[in-house]
Amino acid sequence: MGKVAVAIAEKDVNKWLDYKQIDDEEREENSDQIDNLIRYVSSGKLILGEDCVFIQKLNFPIKGEIVTSELKYMARSDVSTINSNLRGVKADNPDGRVVAYIAALTQNPKGLIEALDTSDYKVGQSIAVFFI
Repeated sequence: MGKVAVAIAEKDVNKWLDYKQIDDEEREENSDQIDNLIRYVSSGKLILGEDCVFIQKLNFPIKGEIVTSELKYMARSDVSTINSNLRGVKADNPDGRVVAYIAALTQNPKGLIEALDTSDYKVGQSIAVFFI
């Protein structure tokens, strides 16, 4: 994971937020998560692709039939994709809801997201907040 200058990381995160059309009020409300995203990009944990897809390099790859070493987060999603992943998750289960959003955004099964190490999961939480 290569480090990126904070100024470049901030530019990348703002480009992603602009692409998502996140207004100033929502940016202010989620300034802590934006700071986290900048830190993750700066540290090399997150890379912004040309199509505004965030690519997360996992600190702890998920072992299975296929080793998962990165996750790609769509910059946009439709309601039906989110709803299909929320099916079966109770409204009073905030962690389950975040897992469902991350699964929808990465197009991975919820079981794979639940297998993430907590340090890798935090990155997904900072992205998912902008879809909830």
